[in-house]
Order: sequence, then C-alpha cells, then structure tokens
Amino acid sequence: MLTVKVEGYVEAKRILDELPNNMQKKMLLAALRSSAKPMLQSAKSKVPVRSGKLRKKLRIVRFKDRSASKSEVSVAVKPVFEVTKKKGAINEFYGKFIHEGTKDPRTSKKGKLLVFENERGEKVFTRSVKGIKATPFLEQAYTESNDRTVAMFGDELAATVEKFVARNFKPVIK
Repeated sequence: MLTVKVEGYVEAKRILDELPNNMQKKMLLAALRSSAKPMLQSAKSKVPVRSGKLRKKLRIVRFKDRSASKSEVSVAVKPVFEVTKKKGAINEFYGKFIHEGTKDPRTSKKGKLLVFENERGEKVFTRSVKGIKATPFLEQAYTESNDRTVAMFGDELAATVEKFVARNFKPVIK
C-alpha cells in the first residue's frame, strides 16, 4: 500500500502539478464531488418545501470557469432544471427567486408611483410590490458545512490518489 503524506496546500499543489492535466482533473473532480455531499444534504434540508421540486433538483454540478487554469476544476451545489418535451420549460430561475427573494428594488418612497403594464397593455399604478422573502438556503448550508467539506476534501483527494496509484501501478517485488 502506498502512503502519501501531504502537509498543506503548497505541497498538494506541487504533487498534483507533476501529474498530467487530465489525471489532475479526474482526481480533483472525484474529490470535490465527494466532499461536497454534506453541503448538498444540508442545502436539501434547509430549502423551503412547497411541492418538493426544488429540493429534488439540487445537485452537485461541474461548470466551466474561463479564468481557471487548465488543471483547475470548478464544482457548485445548485438547483438544476431541465426542459423536457413532455412537461415543457420548468422555470430555471425559481431556485434563485427563493434564495435571494423578489422584493422589487423599484419600490418607491413617498409620492412616487410604480408603473406596470397588464396583459391588455393598460398602465397600472402602485406604490409598492409584494415580493417573496429571501430564504438563503445555499448560504446557510455553506456556513454550516464548509469546515467539514474542506476537511473531507483532503481525505477524499488522498483516497482518490491512492486508488489511482493502486489501479495504474503494479507494486515492485524484490
């Protein structure tokens, strides 16, 4: 069995930089996905439930970061909604509306009116708009589980490297 002891970010970065980019990405992605699971579970427990669709659609996703180097991998916990032929388009912004709220920033001070058009094109005047109260379930999940996620990342990365070495390199018997 191979034992790799890594102390600190700089040493881990040095060891990973010695590997080809595609190996680095695979190992980092596997470790990030595994270590993000507690954050996903926390977010699912904190999301307000009306129909349960938002809770079911929370996922760990990989996304492209244009400013990242070739060996970096970006992962996020976010709601993922898809468009299907059967059900049509599901509102992909629903999770953002729940998380950040929808209070209208144009809600006016004394004397000013907000103007909207209704379905028939008529102008409607009002002094304020009732919005949805923000429920920052993702921020709460992050705050609750970020230390645990970081600790798990180190363990998961070590396990991933160990699996890779065991799978790809044969032990030398003397």
